[in-house]
Amino acid sequence: MPKRFNNLDAALKFLRPVNAAPGTAIPSAPAGTALAQYQDYKAGQVIVTYTRAATSNPGSIDRIAIKPFALPGASTDTYNVGFTGKGAAAFSTFGLTAALLGHAAPAAGTILSRGFKPAKAVCVNVPTGAGTSTPSKITGQRYNKKAASGRTFPFGRGTADPYSTQKQAILSAVANAGTTLSVSFKPEVF
Repeated sequence: MPKRFNNLDAALKFLRPVNAAPGTAIPSAPAGTALAQYQDYKAGQVIVTYTRAATSNPGSIDRIAIKPFALPGASTDTYNVGFTGKGAAAFSTFGLTAALLGHAAPAAGTILSRGFKPAKAVCVNVPTGAGTSTPSKITGQRYNKKAASGRTFPFGRGTADPYSTQKQAILSAVANAGTTLSVSFKPEVF
């Protein structure tokens, strides 16, 4: 379970009587509480399902060519990777371009490697405001949910830029595109 449920797991342990024998069942939590709903969830009595909004589906998967950072700057080898059509349509939202990310159209000689994972820029747009009050499906407690949207953009070496320079250029572009935008990075696996 995620760390956010550590307190609820500890509370369930404290429901057991102090001198109880090992393996003694934990008594039921008080009815109507978040702890009781969590206990039912842990016991498998509550099935939690999440439906994905149609707007969050990735759409078509296109192929692009990226030059890995692991190769020398003078290398002309490019690797074929997948990129969603929705990601390509969201370039302008985050102030990015295909050229800035090092995207090119796959050409003859583009390498298709299963072990290669390009570096990724994970961009998120979190609007301002309080959000919508939503009940948790696990505990029933209400929290404010914002209509955040995000996209993951694979990126590679530009002309001869090292990873740090390319990362800084992407960071600057996203920062200049808006105050509700943020970006984090996942390194390349070569």
